[in-house]
This record gives sequence, C-alpha cells and structure tokens, in this order.
Amino acid sequence: MSRLTFLYIFLFSSQAFSQAKIRKLPASINHPALNLFAPYMSFDGDALVFISDNGEDYELTPFYTFREGSSDWKAPFVLPKSIYTKLNFLRGYTLGPEGRFLYFTTIKSPGVGGYDLWVCERKGSTFAEPRNLGLPINSKGHEGSATITPDGKTMFFMRCDKMDQKNASGCKILMASKKSNGQWDEPQELPANINTGNSQAPRIMADGEMLIFSSDKFPGNKGGMDLMMTRLKNGTWSTPDPLDFVNTPGDDQFISVNAQGRYLLKDSPGTRKNELVEYLIPTELRPRGLMRVEGKVVDSNGQPTPAYLSVVDSKTGKRIFSGRPSADGSYTLFLTEGSQYQFSVDPEQSDFTFYSKAFDLTGDQIPQIEKVPVTLKKMEANDDILLNMVTFKPGTNELNESSYNELKRASRLMSSNSGLNYEVQVLLAGYQEDSVRSNPDLTQQQMDSVMTQMDDIDSLGQLYQRDTIIIKTIYHNNRTPAQAQTIVNYLITSGVAPGKLTTFVNARPEAIEEKKKLEVHLRVKK
Repeated sequence: MSRLTFLYIFLFSSQAFSQAKIRKLPASINHPALNLFAPYMSFDGDALVFISDNGEDYELTPFYTFREGSSDWKAPFVLPKSIYTKLNFLRGYTLGPEGRFLYFTTIKSPGVGGYDLWVCERKGSTFAEPRNLGLPINSKGHEGSATITPDGKTMFFMRCDKMDQKNASGCKILMASKKSNGQWDEPQELPANINTGNSQAPRIMADGEMLIFSSDKFPGNKGGMDLMMTRLKNGTWSTPDPLDFVNTPGDDQFISVNAQGRYLLKDSPGTRKNELVEYLIPTELRPRGLMRVEGKVVDSNGQPTPAYLSVVDSKTGKRIFSGRPSADGSYTLFLTEGSQYQFSVDPEQSDFTFYSKAFDLTGDQIPQIEKVPVTLKKMEANDDILLNMVTFKPGTNELNESSYNELKRASRLMSSNSGLNYEVQVLLAGYQEDSVRSNPDLTQQQMDSVMTQMDDIDSLGQLYQRDTIIIKTIYHNNRTPAQAQTIVNYLITSGVAPGKLTTFVNARPEAIEEKKKLEVHLRVKK
C-alpha cells in the first residue's frame, strides 16, 4: 500500500449505541471464559492484536484478527511461531496505521542489543518473515511499543533500562523521523515533562498531535501505571494530564484509539473475565478525527496504472501527502478534520487524463470513509474531464488560488494532445434573478427594454393611449460567460493555442439548496 497521511471506523452501526459511554468488543473477540489484555487496534479500525489466555496450557498468547469492508471480525488466530516466542515482550505488540505491519519486541537473535523492535508484514491471513528494525531505532538498551503516525513518517517508542517477558522499567519515550531514503533518523528523547523516570507504551493519535502514554512517576497517581496525555502545539509538548476517565488503582497502560478518535480501547475487568472495552473519550480530550480515503487507480481496461498521488491543504497551500499506489493500484490515505483538501491523481503518461477531488472536513460531521476509484486513460475526442479544483472567489469571475494547479494539469494534458480541440464549459445550477439586489450573489445586471402602453391626455384634453419603452433592470448571478473567458485566458497564457479553445456556458435555476453548484468541464473535441 502507499504511505499514508492521514479516519475512521466504528464497530457498530447504531447511532444511539455509538454514543454509549462504554461498549464491549463483540462476542467474536470477547469470550466469557477467556481473559484478554493489551489490545492494539489499527487506525483504520480493521485490524486488532491482543493477548489472551487461550493459548496452550492457558498461557498468555498473542492473537490477531481483522475484517474487510463491512464484514465482521475474522476468528482471532495465534500469531505464527516466526513472530511469537517466549523471548518476546508479551504486551509489546502494535500495528501500523492500516494494520498491515505488525511491530513486536523480542530478545531473539540476530539483535542489536537487549530486547529489539521487529516488524513483519501481513499478507492475507499469513505474515511474512519478520525483520529487525536495526540501528538507530534499536540500541544496546531495550526497545518496545512502537507507534507510527498515519503518514508513516514518524515513530514513537520506548527505550528501557530493564525488560523481561512481562515487565519493563526505567523507560523513556523517543521519537524518530523517516528520511527521504526510507531509513530512520537518529531517535530523540521527548522532553523531561514527559520522561520523568518511567514513561512507557506511547500511543500517538491519528491526528499526529496527541500522545497517550503510561507512567507511575506523576503527582496524583491513582496506583500502578496511569495513562497520561500530552499535545504537540507549535513544536512543544504540553504538560501531561492524567486520563482520569479511565485510570484505576491498578495498571492502566496498553491502549489504542482508532482514527475516528471517539473511543479509547483498553482491557478491563468484566463480570467473569478480563475483557476488551471501549470508553467514550470526553469531548475536551479527544484527538481530531480522520477520514479514510481509499480506492484503486486503474486504466481503461481496469488494470493498475502508474500514477502519483498528492494531497494539498487548501487553507495553507501545504502539501501534506505525496506517494504512489501499490502494485495492484490500491491506495489508502487519511485526512484530518478541521481543514479543506485537494486530492489529485496524476498519470505518469503525459497524454493520459488526470483526476482531482476536493474534500471539506470543516463541518460538525465528517464522513468516516470515502471510496474514490480512479480511472486514468489516454485522452480522446468526446472525453469529458471534470475540473473539480477550479473555483472562483464569491461573487466574481476571479479564480481562487487553489484553481491554478488544476489548470496547470489541464494545460499540460492539452499540450500533450495538440491534435485535439477543447471546449471550456462552465455550468451553473442555482441561477437566481430579482428586480432588486436582494442578496450579495446577484452581482450581474441586465437591462431589458419593454414596450408598453400608457394613458395620456392630448392637447384637447382627450384621454388616449400611447406606446412607450420602459427600461427594466434585472439583477442576477450568471457570471458563467466571464468565468469561462477567465479560464480560456489562463490556458492561452499557459501555451494552449487560442484556436483550440471554445466555450460553452449554461445557467439554470435549482430549488434544492444542496444541489446548487458551479461545475467546470473540459470537453474534448476532434
């Protein structure tokens, strides 16, 4: 799969149930005769690793389960012997953002020092051979509890003075960034307000800003290891606060939060056995939620085609993601709520069509998942290319800054297909008019002359009717002709021959507010 930037998923579809303060994972995972501990759910909510006494001789054993699409969880299965041995740190299993990579800690050979971090990739229901992450992540000390940001570029983990199968102590939390060559940079310790002597089990949230970890070295400790929360703001980690809504007198340590950011998953004593339970995170403590975008990039024959993926924050103009689809054309990425984004897919072949789509995640509710299949094909006559990113400043024919990247793509495509002609179409659904300027959108004026008859009195005092012309002013919002010409002017300055360009505009009323919109199309002509 491609690297991620940044969703979603919740476990049950009932809206009422989704807001329950506490909810248990389903019976396919929780079982009244089994104890379950240390759950870690992937950001996409579709993979889960935990330990259970369902192993041989009731030993605590790591289990893995996953689901696909809307299907139920698969029956949990024991991790293979290539991963799970008695040399592992038992509660150190974590997952990458989409659950495809499994991280664990073991002292087996070949190693760098003591307990080292290892990783392996899931392929269907099996796992590839694990590999040691090596230097500089691993050291002569003991490393464990890796947690990765959705874009795959930052890792948080703990490095401890002591570690065995069941316990760790004298731990600090470190952060490492991935270099452009795919290697990890030298890890850096988080500041002293976090590393107070025994900080463990870091969990970076999907927004990349909130970090949950556990410690027994903070004032007001309820007993054992307590969960703490800190946020990264303007490059500085805040003073950690205890998560009192889930902390208990016992050890509260190994948790996870999927990208929706609404529930915290941890083990908890049940009626008979220890269960995996989700706790609704108080609003003021929640990380920002994410939406997952996924799909496949294929050609006109449905086969994977080489392409480049990009996401730009529309508000800041900053590129927050760039990557490529996987070998089968599939991709997954995450977008953080609170901003607007431009998603684009550009082909390797310059004469192939491109794709773009805007996402607005500034509302109160964001979708949990957006499926965006993309077909890229060699451009030919009669193709209709929707220029999703081309927009105008309110009430004007002036392009928004975010439009120019889209028009550059269109210009390059047109230049690579110089034998074709092009029609710029600007289509307005939501035409309005009035005799007065009743709202700010009615920026255009149309003067109509109307012939009518008026009563008048002649020089003899007789009443008669005479013809007269009345000038009638209509205010309206049809700026499509000027907007189309603005686009044509830009394309000409970008090198498109004027003789290759024509325009077509249309404006029609639309009674339903949700259907009011302005669309820009590029129609390919012979």
